[in-house]
Amino acid sequence: MTAVSGKPVVLTADRTLMADHRTLFGGMIAASQTTTTPRPLMDHLLAPRSRLSVAPLGLRRVEAALLCDGFSDGDVAVVEPERLAEVIGPETRVIGVSAGEACGLGMNSTTMTAIAGGEIYPRALVLELMREIGRLRERAPDARVVLGGPGAWQLVANDALRVELGVDHVVHGPVEGNVAGLMHAMAAEDDLPVLLEGGAVDAASIPAIRGASAMGAVELSRGCGLGCTYCVMGREAMRHLPEETILADVRTNIAAGMRGIAAISEDLLRYGCTGSKPHPERLIALLRQMREIPGAGLIQTDHANIISVAAYSDAELAQVRELMVGETGCRHPWMNLGVESACGQLLAQSGSAKLGGTAPAEWGEFAAEQLRRLVRAGFMPMASLIMCLPGETPEHVRATLEWVKGLSREPLTIFPVLYAPIDGSSPPTRADLTREHWRLIGACYDINFREVPRMFRDGQAAVGVPWARRMALQLLGYGQVGLWSALFAWHGWRAAQ
Repeated sequence: MTAVSGKPVVLTADRTLMADHRTLFGGMIAASQTTTTPRPLMDHLLAPRSRLSVAPLGLRRVEAALLCDGFSDGDVAVVEPERLAEVIGPETRVIGVSAGEACGLGMNSTTMTAIAGGEIYPRALVLELMREIGRLRERAPDARVVLGGPGAWQLVANDALRVELGVDHVVHGPVEGNVAGLMHAMAAEDDLPVLLEGGAVDAASIPAIRGASAMGAVELSRGCGLGCTYCVMGREAMRHLPEETILADVRTNIAAGMRGIAAISEDLLRYGCTGSKPHPERLIALLRQMREIPGAGLIQTDHANIISVAAYSDAELAQVRELMVGETGCRHPWMNLGVESACGQLLAQSGSAKLGGTAPAEWGEFAAEQLRRLVRAGFMPMASLIMCLPGETPEHVRATLEWVKGLSREPLTIFPVLYAPIDGSSPPTRADLTREHWRLIGACYDINFREVPRMFRDGQAAVGVPWARRMALQLLGYGQVGLWSALFAWHGWRAAQ
């Protein structure tokens, strides 16, 4: 066997971040599985190896920043976990890992493990990846392991786990401004602190990606700036990438074979805004240019804010939907909106900017009306709720339950998640959930069990997921509906004892 000399810089991530997720929602479903889901279903159905060379958007930005600042294509390898042995060798100096769930502390992770048990797969697969890197490090004795990505904050406060995982440095925040310098310093074996602060750059200086991003992710904006205390992005002012960078990233993904594009932002509807005031014409103009690119398919998105929906007219919302769907035939494009609680008084304690000037007592009805407006515009809204927020009382939970019941006939979905402290302290657990919480969860999933299958099936068909895989995923989904219904009943009964 020929010895592998190795690439100087190797960038990778766990399987859930580099798998063949044709849709954004498909990636979310895979990342929501716990180890109670059999591993073969993850490997071959929920998170199979990609047919294309894809990587998380963050790794693609790191790759682009390195190539713009002295590194060559031959110096940098972006590979999936299964190919690490092909690129790690004596010449390797840096192994960079992007992690979404280093400790399993995210809101979605703690919620899914509270319901289904087991360990969240993104964390389990990060641990597996780090074991493989530890084994391969024997052939790269001078390499340093650096962990970054959306879940890096979880490792900042857990030095014991960092050492256990074999991580030499944790990078916190965007790094386009200083990643090349950090890599050169590591290659030169310079002394560096364990915790490395990223170096942000102006939005106009963020480099366009050089290869396909997982799920066709294309960044429109960074940060949010509304100041909610339960959200990392709430502290970071919103910055918008230039249209030319966004369009270049779309073209790169389409050229690589991606049939769907995921427009990533903490609030899609605020693209081009000044402060927190949306400018609908800016987003509509951008979406029109994206739609005109040859080969552009379904344009998906993740987040928007309730107060931003209110700033759009009904006609503008319908126009946004039309430009996102194009001629793909998608009937139920979704958009995630953080309602968090029907009780504005509770939310006001965590960041009143989210209310956008709405009186706290009117928040629940205001939020419900914006969701209904999205439905009328042709969207399938996905509302999120946060349980166990600081200051939450049983009355808050009951009020939110009644709010959910009032929306039960609408074509939307509602996902309740557990509060996750962003300082890395212990999050609420299943033991903290009361009988009222389980009633709320059950009411939400009564809606989700009805609406999610058609939303999922519709999106997959629009981006060309093979029929056999769509059917297999639908069958798995129906099985999980039965299992989760039983779990909700069991947990609710236990909480009442």
